[in-house]
Amino acid sequence: MNPEYKRILVTGCSGFLGRQVTQEFLSRGYFVRGTTRSHEELHHKIMNDFDNHSSLELRCLDLISDEGWESAMQDIDAVVHTASPFSAYEPKDEQELIKPAREGTIRVLTHGYEAGIRKFVITSSTAAISGATPTSRNKTYSHNDWTDLDSKISAYTKSKTLAELAAWDFVESHSGVILTTINPNVILGPLHSGTPGTSLRIIESIIDSSYPGFPKISFAPVDVRDVAWMHAEALENSNLDGERMIMATSPINMPQISSHLKSDGWKVSTWALPNFVVKIMALFIKEARLVSSGLGTTNYYDCSNTEKRSGWISKSHNEMILTAAESLNLR
Repeated sequence: MNPEYKRILVTGCSGFLGRQVTQEFLSRGYFVRGTTRSHEELHHKIMNDFDNHSSLELRCLDLISDEGWESAMQDIDAVVHTASPFSAYEPKDEQELIKPAREGTIRVLTHGYEAGIRKFVITSSTAAISGATPTSRNKTYSHNDWTDLDSKISAYTKSKTLAELAAWDFVESHSGVILTTINPNVILGPLHSGTPGTSLRIIESIIDSSYPGFPKISFAPVDVRDVAWMHAEALENSNLDGERMIMATSPINMPQISSHLKSDGWKVSTWALPNFVVKIMALFIKEARLVSSGLGTTNYYDCSNTEKRSGWISKSHNEMILTAAESLNLR
């Protein structure tokens, strides 16, 4: 525990990443006040999912409303902001994702700052660095890169980029603020508790699929436990202050993920769908539209700054894939 930040606020504490982040801080001895959109009658059930839940308190708050945020920031030493909207398909109105992401980030920073809080850790994404799906063949990105907002990008990519830019703008205009952003690629690994939501949809879709194969869309996944660990390190390790901590591994595509599952006894297809088939599917299936633009390209990430500053060593693809699958209880 960092004695300077004993009491922290974790936004989105009931999400896939948020639960692992909350557990990481509880295991290190912190008091955690978590925010969730779940109604208060569900709070007792959520709290029972955590070890050391006697040090956990929940508040029902919304990123697009000021109600309750001033009170939630009282007696808090630092803020860890993981909450952000995600969709498996393109919304009709991009503001469905952009507004809560960008305005929510500003709202959290503003109310925290007004309460005297100066230490913030924010979950961003490699979407703010390279885009959510590969667009440049074999390009390597680093923590110094930013997604081009003038290019053709998804609403999710735009929301993450605008939200992180707003956070760094806030730092520039408010004295004394210490910010670290965590920028993971696709997050896999085990479900701590609750429902998987969209984060483990890749694994779930492979196991449950009735399709004969999968698109050759590539990811550079990271384990949710590593990402949670990095959030806590950002609070305790001053070497991470003011940094964008990019977290990614070597690329892997869906047929290759299937191969890991098949080697562990899962009855799944490992056939790679031809790109033209996926593009035809995208005409009729919303989820296919989101990945079709990334066919035939691969993003690579230089995580040397993250590794040097934090000492992070990623878990293997095999471990993050198989623990994710087992946690879904689909056998």
